Amino acid sequence: MSRHHPGARRQPHKAEEQDDAFIAGVLDASSWAKRHQQRLIVLAVAVTVTLAMGLYWVSYRRSVRTQAINQLESIQQTIGLAAVEDAKQQLQAFIARFGSTSQVDEAVLLLARLNLETGNAPVAINVLETANLTLRTPIGLQAASLLARAYEDQGRWEDAENLFLDVAAQADLQFARLEALEAAARARFRQRDLAGAAELYQEILDDLEDTDPSRGIYELRLAEMNALAS
Repeated sequence: MSRHHPGARRQPHKAEEQDDAFIAGVLDASSWAKRHQQRLIVLAVAVTVTLAMGLYWVSYRRSVRTQAINQLESIQQTIGLAAVEDAKQQLQAFIARFGSTSQVDEAVLLLARLNLETGNAPVAINVLETANLTLRTPIGLQAASLLARAYEDQGRWEDAENLFLDVAAQADLQFARLEALEAAARARFRQRDLAGAAELYQEILDDLEDTDPSRGIYELRLAEMNALAS
């Protein structure tokens, strides 16, 4: 004798109910769309315009970046031809025009270096201080080292010392850290802080391997500072 499941007969009714609900939903959606047709058109136009503007902006930024790269390469070639003063003017114009690109940091660094190398340390200082580059980037560390050198050139020993120490604290590479510590020691010596200079030379020695050939140089400098301090 076969068994009958109570829910078996109701399944067709459920399917019909689901179909009816779906049709009703479609009709409701269609009715809502007709009532809000104007708003939907405005919304569609707004979305289209926004997408078009976004695509244009991306394309524009890519074009500006390409122009910046090409022009900076051209300026670097000018430097290679010994037209340094002309290169300075071009770099100033480049910074004004392409200030929103990532290439501007390289241009700032290059302009400051050219000014420092040609005896215009105050200009180099102004360029780097105005740029306000962060020490958290490799190019920012280079800029900070260059700025500290410019401070040295102007006899601003305390400013040079502090900045060299900041570079040493942020440098990932050992040679960059040791170079900055040595420069900071040099700045302390110029301020007659002999004990402080000796402290930095000792820190450099602590970082070097026993077999490092440069240990002898720093051992001599450390001995010199200690002798002068006593």
